[in-house]
Amino acid sequence: MICLEATKCIRASLFRLTIRKKTELRVVFATWQRMIAEKSTYQQLRARFPDVCALYARNAGFRERSTCEPVYLEAQDFRLIDTGNKLARWFVRIPIRKGVAVFAPLRMRKSDEAELSNLKIHDSKLVRHGDRFELHLSVSREARPIDTHSVLSVDLGERFLATTVLLAPNHEASPRFMGRKVRGVRRHYAWLRKRLGERKKLKKVREIKDREHRIIQWHLHNISRRIVDEAKLNNAAIVLGDLKGIRRKTRGKRLNRIVANMPYDALSRMIEYKASWEGIPVISMSEAYSSRTCHFCNSDGKRVSQ
Repeated sequence: MICLEATKCIRASLFRLTIRKKTELRVVFATWQRMIAEKSTYQQLRARFPDVCALYARNAGFRERSTCEPVYLEAQDFRLIDTGNKLARWFVRIPIRKGVAVFAPLRMRKSDEAELSNLKIHDSKLVRHGDRFELHLSVSREARPIDTHSVLSVDLGERFLATTVLLAPNHEASPRFMGRKVRGVRRHYAWLRKRLGERKKLKKVREIKDREHRIIQWHLHNISRRIVDEAKLNNAAIVLGDLKGIRRKTRGKRLNRIVANMPYDALSRMIEYKASWEGIPVISMSEAYSSRTCHFCNSDGKRVSQ
């Protein structure tokens, strides 16, 4: 059987950092931002920033110029150590400069912690959130495709973000509606930003800018996990609706805002990477004119209502 390589990202936070370790990491981030702001060769960066480890100069020449770019670490430049310690099972060693490195414990999900020893580590990122630091590990493994005997159809919509129907032998097809609260969250924060803007409370608008994103991401992860688990339980292939180009076809200010705010692409990518991790095939199909095609005789007609 052919095995495919499935990849995903594991987020692990560095904790119990001493003042010295935090200072060293802040210096690396500050130096990294100055390095990527300059269009220089590897040798020029090494000469300009001799106090920083050579690996950062090597990676800086290939990154986009940004003010908040994470530090890129190649797989051979950092090391994960399985210690079995009570504080944390996994520790990371990140080189700072010649002879100096940060050795810190990692906090991650228990499921990721258990399977990390069987995964292949690729180039990863060191991300900073204020005084907190995270290691975004890119990992992969060989996934064997499952033998599918049924189809799980996923329709993406606005009122319900995802509607699924399982088509399987000796199984009554009944739809499952998911993600109804997403529309309410979008509308609430759109109303909240409008009211705060009218009152000129721009500081408050900046404070809540990430809150909506975190809530939506939580809903998307839950919906995608439920879909993949259902497909895995029933040995089903996932048929996913493709809404590419829908934002160019909308008319009207209100409809444009509704369609532009719905996270179709983010949900589709979450379903695809989670399904590939389990060896579940995902088939993308266009939804153009599917609403007026009869599901029984496959002939075109006029859609009277929803």
